[in-house]
Amino acid sequence: MCDHLSEIRERGAELVVIGNGSLHFASTFREDFSLESPLLVDPELRAYRAAGLRRGRLEILSPRLPFHAVRAFLAGARQSEVQGDPWQLGGVFVIRPPGELVYRYRSGEAGDHPPVDDVLAALDAGTAPIKEEPATSNLARAAGALATPVLDALFPLSFGEPGFAIHSLGFDPGDLDVDLSSRRVVITGATSGLGFEAALALADLGAELDLVCRDDARGQEVARRIRETTGNERVRVVIADVSEMSSIRDSISVLGARPIDALIHNAGLLPATREETRDDLELAFATHVAGPFLLTKLLRPALAAAGRARVVWVSSGGMYTTRLNLADCAWTQRPYDGVVAYAETKRAQVILAEMWAEELAGDGVVVNSMHPGWADTPGVQTSIPRFREWTRTILRTPAQGADSIVWLAASEAAAQLTGKFVFDRTVRRTHWLPTTRETQAERAQLWKLCNSMGG
Repeated sequence: MCDHLSEIRERGAELVVIGNGSLHFASTFREDFSLESPLLVDPELRAYRAAGLRRGRLEILSPRLPFHAVRAFLAGARQSEVQGDPWQLGGVFVIRPPGELVYRYRSGEAGDHPPVDDVLAALDAGTAPIKEEPATSNLARAAGALATPVLDALFPLSFGEPGFAIHSLGFDPGDLDVDLSSRRVVITGATSGLGFEAALALADLGAELDLVCRDDARGQEVARRIRETTGNERVRVVIADVSEMSSIRDSISVLGARPIDALIHNAGLLPATREETRDDLELAFATHVAGPFLLTKLLRPALAAAGRARVVWVSSGGMYTTRLNLADCAWTQRPYDGVVAYAETKRAQVILAEMWAEELAGDGVVVNSMHPGWADTPGVQTSIPRFREWTRTILRTPAQGADSIVWLAASEAAAQLTGKFVFDRTVRRTHWLPTTRETQAERAQLWKLCNSMGG
């Protein structure tokens, strides 16, 4: 393409290169190829996913790979270190103002590129726009539906990136073809991982965002990134620590001042050792259970005022491993285990979502919980590094993990659900084993306990 840059520009076009490596790698690439065109880096692969580009080991390891490698070598290209996602394939697109797609080429294997003459021909003024094709065909959706039960029985694959790839075949692309410009979303824990990706996607759909953060500097930087990426300027930071009841109360004058269309309880952590908050609560329980409960309670008028508002609890598939434990939720009578504490509080979140769905039904508010599968988030990287090492080849991207958060908060289809537990846009059962089921008395005790903790 660089060899034909003058021909591209003669047609009034510009060559824009997008890579998935680092800024340092991009700088070296520009120097090696004497690149004069704009060069962008997309290490989180958002542009690749939006373009529907392929990713996979079988595609990369094509029988024709040696031929492509020799051709590249003869053209002067030299392979050095690999950065970004080595399994991600690329493509070439010709886009004409005001955003009409007139040419699309998705690489099917490593080293697979379109004929340059075809690209140049697409730049002619008379080229007709490409009609948008469905994200998945009916045949692909049917295949995904048939494969899902088998895949879900092998839950490591179901929870990982292969599961998302199969489940997403059945997604309705129209579900998130929505305009959220009239909606206001409050989201906790949006500075990284799932929360950041959910906030980014919702801002891209036009929503006004309130990012509830503990650290103002970090929150402002994330807000700046979201504004810069999406062009949505309606992103605000509200300082509050959801593990501290007084901090939550202090934030209500700002958060509850206007109607809220979606409240997303995403803030989470996995403590390595037992810690107590200023309210004498165990940190994981305070962050995942007591704090979100109080926030929902105090924001109830703002949710009711919005009409058809949503509340989304971001739980975890880890909750499947345990049952509700209220006998020692403070961890004063047993040796502390952060993974178990995390799982128990995530189980409590699912139960509270069901109970809040009943409580808020009269206000027209729908409440659901979800789990993201196994996503490669900063929390996973720092809190359970050994797990990440074992599963890193199948981990989802944070954006894939956050997909159901966005779907529950934004889609019309999700507005028909309440009191459900969702994984990959589908209602799932909340128990695999009968031993994890709580009693009605325990549910009532959990509600009473959360009320007392909030004061």
